[in-house]
Amino acid sequence: METETKAEQLVTKLIRETNAGKVLWKTRDAPTGLVRGTEDFIPLFFDTIYKGKHIGIYLKRFKSFVDESEFFWSETVGLCITDYQDRVVWELEERSPALYDLFKTAREQASGIGNLLDDLLED
Repeated sequence: METETKAEQLVTKLIRETNAGKVLWKTRDAPTGLVRGTEDFIPLFFDTIYKGKHIGIYLKRFKSFVDESEFFWSETVGLCITDYQDRVVWELEERSPALYDLFKTAREQASGIGNLLDDLLED
């Protein structure tokens, strides 16, 4: 589908722009629309404004059921676009290496781990 291809291109572009320091991610609480009415848990949510659009990337943990009473926790990474009232107007959740790479890149940038490690390693 054309939307999937464009979404992959967006993810790739966001990775490049983040690595170049042109896109800055910040940590915040996930929009309620991602978890309201579910048992899902979003421990990490990062967002940015890119070309005037609010984009979020997040780690979601959810129950995967074996049968009615037995389950295990799984996790996936998702990308979403929110409107000015913080409503999720589009989301993408798939097992994509590029999406996981974007999440990792956003997480490293938002945490400031690179600077922290540099400071700790200074003599």
